[in-house]
Amino acid sequence: MSRIIKRAFAETALQFVAGIFAFIALAAPSFATEDTSPILERTPCKFLFEKYDEWLAFMDEAPDPAWRSSAMRQLFDEASFNRYRDQTSLSCDKLVYLNDGLKINGFVIAPSIMDEPAPVVLFAHGGVAQWGRITFFDLLEMHRLAERGYVVIASALRGEGGSEGAPNLGAGDRSDMLRLIDVAKHIDGARASRIGVWGFSRGGGLGYRVLAETDEIETAVLIGAPSDLVNSERREEFHEHVYPGVVDSYEEDQDKALTELSAAYWPERLSKKTPILLIHGADDVRVPVSNSLTMAEHLARLDHPFRLVVPRDGSHTLIEHQQDVRDEMDRWLDAYLKPSSSSRPQQ
Repeated sequence: MSRIIKRAFAETALQFVAGIFAFIALAAPSFATEDTSPILERTPCKFLFEKYDEWLAFMDEAPDPAWRSSAMRQLFDEASFNRYRDQTSLSCDKLVYLNDGLKINGFVIAPSIMDEPAPVVLFAHGGVAQWGRITFFDLLEMHRLAERGYVVIASALRGEGGSEGAPNLGAGDRSDMLRLIDVAKHIDGARASRIGVWGFSRGGGLGYRVLAETDEIETAVLIGAPSDLVNSERREEFHEHVYPGVVDSYEEDQDKALTELSAAYWPERLSKKTPILLIHGADDVRVPVSNSLTMAEHLARLDHPFRLVVPRDGSHTLIEHQQDVRDEMDRWLDAYLKPSSSSRPQQ
């Protein structure tokens, strides 16, 4: 195991999903794009919290101290918050795009001024069904990444975040994510030939399935990603509360259905041209680190380019050392998505 682990840093913890979920409010009339585009509407978005202190006060209600204001101040200062809110250097739009006949909601956040087209990062969120959402914290991180020179596009996925359809952990969410590649091709200033995927938890597992379907992804960052749902310690819990009704063909053959969602059983399907950065907390109790350790073994066996980072004592969302996660992700994305980058992280 130690042979695979490339780096360890201290714990970063849970993403306070229960409290910080608010989608950004719409601020202006929508407009339709040309018929050939999957984009049906783009509307400028507005922060849920008007003032920095208001947001910090809200975060102080978090049950996990790691998410409270003292930690948030270290990650986002007031000047950054105000820039994001006022859209002084960025544009944030709420998206509605068409896929499989459904109107799917999402976001696109991009630099306001670009000397040249910017590479694209597709974000896949965690949670599913009533627990599946893009959180306000996610949006702040998307703004931060966009300010570094990326066009960041996220899907709320079908049946979630006001999107049409029913929640789906199978072909549905995979299709909604793959459709973002087409969305990127219709966004001004987006370099659709340089696309990366950034997925967390359920979104990391979805990232594997996207890489199994297309060669158009240049690189991927998968954080706390499940790779084996068949042998998961939480399988019974998810059988009771999640899987029925959202996993394709689950009632017909549970093992087969979960295998189709589990990259550990088909690592050879992953696009060999896509280097993968895996980040997983050593003490993750929601998705055990064995999921990424197993994938690392498979990727090494297949000579698939990857890097594995296991934060010592790290929990699921790695929030306590979010800056370390940022540094890893930024170096990785810059290396593989920005043509001007001259060096690549050690694999």
